[in-house]
Amino acid sequence: MDFQKEFGKLHAENDEMKKMMLQLLILRQEQNQNTICTACPHLLTLPHDPTTRWGPPQPLHASAAPGQRKLLAPIPPASPHHQLQRSVRYTLSAQQKERQARKELLQEVLEFAEEIKLASLNDAKASDQTGCSVGSLSPVDRRTPPAPRTLPFLNSPIAPAISAPPKTTSHRQFQSRLPRLKNTTSLNGVTAVTEQKSVESLAGRQEETREHKEVKKRKVTEARHISKTQPAKNLPELAKLRPLSCPEQALLQAFTVLSDDDWEKKIEALISIRSLAQHHANVLLPRLHDVCLAVNQEVKNLRSVVSRAAMVTLAHLFAHLGQDMDAEAEGAARTLLPKAGESSSFMKDMDLALGYMVYNTNPIRSMNALINGGLSHKHTAVRKSTARHLEKVTEVIGAARLLSGKKDLTARFIHTASCLALDNTLEVRNQARNILSVVASHPDLIKMVERFAPLSDQIRMKDFINKCQKRPLR
Repeated sequence: MDFQKEFGKLHAENDEMKKMMLQLLILRQEQNQNTICTACPHLLTLPHDPTTRWGPPQPLHASAAPGQRKLLAPIPPASPHHQLQRSVRYTLSAQQKERQARKELLQEVLEFAEEIKLASLNDAKASDQTGCSVGSLSPVDRRTPPAPRTLPFLNSPIAPAISAPPKTTSHRQFQSRLPRLKNTTSLNGVTAVTEQKSVESLAGRQEETREHKEVKKRKVTEARHISKTQPAKNLPELAKLRPLSCPEQALLQAFTVLSDDDWEKKIEALISIRSLAQHHANVLLPRLHDVCLAVNQEVKNLRSVVSRAAMVTLAHLFAHLGQDMDAEAEGAARTLLPKAGESSSFMKDMDLALGYMVYNTNPIRSMNALINGGLSHKHTAVRKSTARHLEKVTEVIGAARLLSGKKDLTARFIHTASCLALDNTLEVRNQARNILSVVASHPDLIKMVERFAPLSDQIRMKDFINKCQKRPLR
C-alpha cells in the first residue's frame, strides 16, 4: 500500500512537470516570434510602391582608379511580383525553422520527463529494498535526477544544532562523617580490609548503643509501671460489666434519669455509666465533665445507697479512664473527703474512689487535690483520711522528686507535712509520721525544711523528723 501511494504521488508530480514544460514551450514560441519580427524587417510585407518609402533609386558609383570616376547605370527597381515571391519565400523558411525548433524543444521536454519518470521508479524500487521512503526527500531532491543526487554534498543531512546543557549551580550537599570504603581497585587488599572492618565495627557500636538505650528505656517504663500497679494490688477489684448495645442512647438516658427523684433508676443510670467507662470510653469522653458533675452531685445525695453507688462509679471512672480524669480529680476529692466526717459507712467506698484516683491519675495533681480538699478541714476524720491518702501519693512520687528543690512541689509538700505533724490530733500526727518516714532517708530533708518551713515550726519539725528516723511508725 505504501508503494502504491508513493507511485501515485510521483505520477501526479510528473503530470505537473509536463504541464510546466508545455507552458515553457509556449512562452519560448512567443519570444521567438518577437525576435524574428524585430530582427528581420525584410520579412515584413512591403507596399506595392517601394519608392514611396525608400525614395527614388540613386546611381551607384563603381570603384575605379584614382583620378577616374565612372558613373554606372542605375539598378532598376524590382517588380512587385518578384518582391512578393521573395517575401513568401522568407516567411516559409521562417515558419519551417520555427516548426523545427518547436519539434526539438518538445522532444527535449519528453526526454526530460521520461528521465524523471525512470528516476522516480528507480528510487521507489530502491526505497522498497532499503526500507526507506521517497516521502522523506525534499521536493527539490524529488525533481533532481538520481545522478546528481548521489553526490556527497547533496545527500549529507544537516545535523540540528545541539543546544548546550544549562549550567547548574552546585549546592553544597550534606556529607556524612562516617568513613567510606574506597574503591578496592585503587587500593591494596590490606587497606581495603582494614577500612571495611572499621566501618563494620562502627556500625556494630551504633547498634549496641541503640539496643542499650532501648533496654534502658524498657526497664524505666517497667519500673514506673510496677511502682504504679504494685500498690494498687491492695485495692479491691472492680466488678466487670457487660458492654451496652446502644451506648449513645444509654448516656442520654442516664442524664435524664439522674435529674429525676427515683433513686432506683438513679442506681441503674450509675451502673450504665460504669459500663460506658469500661467498654465505651470513646462515647463517654466528649461528655466526661458533665458526667463527673452529675456523679459528684449524686455523691452528696441524702440516700446512702445512691451516695455509695456514686462513689463506686467514680472509682470506675478513675480506673478505666486514667489520666483523662486529671482535670476532674480536684472536684472529686472535694466531694469525697467530706463524706469521711459524716458516717463511717462511707469510708470503704470513699477510700476505694480516692485510692484509684491516686494510682491512676497524675500524682502531683492528686496531691494538690487532696491538699485543697481536706488539709484545712475542721473534722478530724477528714484530715486523717487526707493524710492517709497523701502517704500513698508520697510513695508514688518518691523522695527524690519531692525534695528536688522545686518551689511548687517541694515547698507545698514541706508545708503540708509540717501542718500534719503539728496537728492537735494524735491520729493525724501518726499519719504525718508515716509520710515523713518515706522521705526520712533522703539527705536533703533537713535542708529543705530549713528552706521552706516557717521559722516558728522548724525546731519542732526537726525533732519530729529525728523521731521518725529513729523509730518510724507503721
